[in-house]
Amino acid sequence: MTTQQVHYIITLAEEGSFSKAAKKLSVTQPSISQLIKNMEAQLGVLLFDRSFTPIRLTTVGQAYYDAAKKIQSTERELENRISEIHELKTGTLTIGTTPFRGAYMLPGSFSAFQAAFPEIKLNIITTNAGKLKSLLLSGEIDICIETGRFDPKLFYTEDLSMEHYYLAVGKSHTFNQRHFTCQLEAADIISDSLALSGQRKISIKDCLQEPFLILDAQTDDPDITFDLFNKENQTPKIALEARNLETILHWINAGLGIGILPDTMIRFGNFKEHPVYYRLQEPEGTPALTKKKIVAAYSKRHFLSQTASAYIHLLKQFIRQGSQNL
Repeated sequence: MTTQQVHYIITLAEEGSFSKAAKKLSVTQPSISQLIKNMEAQLGVLLFDRSFTPIRLTTVGQAYYDAAKKIQSTERELENRISEIHELKTGTLTIGTTPFRGAYMLPGSFSAFQAAFPEIKLNIITTNAGKLKSLLLSGEIDICIETGRFDPKLFYTEDLSMEHYYLAVGKSHTFNQRHFTCQLEAADIISDSLALSGQRKISIKDCLQEPFLILDAQTDDPDITFDLFNKENQTPKIALEARNLETILHWINAGLGIGILPDTMIRFGNFKEHPVYYRLQEPEGTPALTKKKIVAAYSKRHFLSQTASAYIHLLKQFIRQGSQNL
């Protein structure tokens, strides 16, 4: 839920009418009514029973209200933590992440943190995931933003969001004609449209004859292509290898092959041209390969500073608000 949705649901539930809620929020009644209708349409269920006066929460609405209250509580906690940070005159925060996330997912959150705490020096280290874990254990970085498994004996982790992978195919590719009903646009992914849950998924078995574009062995960016093919006991046809996902995206648009891209790149890359996207089917009997948790990880050997804690809460708030530039 976005911050606006949180405030609207809580206020409407507690005021019992759209007119009273609109007045308390200083907005027009149609605006709050439309937002609630949009949420209900996307969910496919009603959040409020309008046959009562005052209106009442439905069972699903109650669940959303409870979640909204928890989010509101977290926001207040963040404000309190920020107040503590403002008392610090100096300090340093060192964040580690991969080059991919440092370039596409996190710049906005870095900028917001510096604006909020100008006297705290912010350092960013980008390297591969294995090196990041070593830097956490040595205390050279305070926190790490990444996917993958962190040994719970050595690290604490806080879930941030889920990263999903999509098959990407150039718009002029004949593959699209055979799978027209499964297509997604970038806008569907960026806006979390209903098409994300409605479109049929594509199996890797549907792509055995297609030339794939993959990342070379030297890159630090995520690539699940071989994982998916291996689970189907197949080997992908490799057309070209690239050093980064941005190059693969441009090559897909040029028709040099097809590839697999994470939604964080689609959401935050600000690319003018996108290929056609498809949901990927998980190989039968395997754990999730097409989605991974993005976490904030920190070492159990070292104290988590107030500055590091404040950044994690800021990042969670950006994600919850659906920011297009975390």
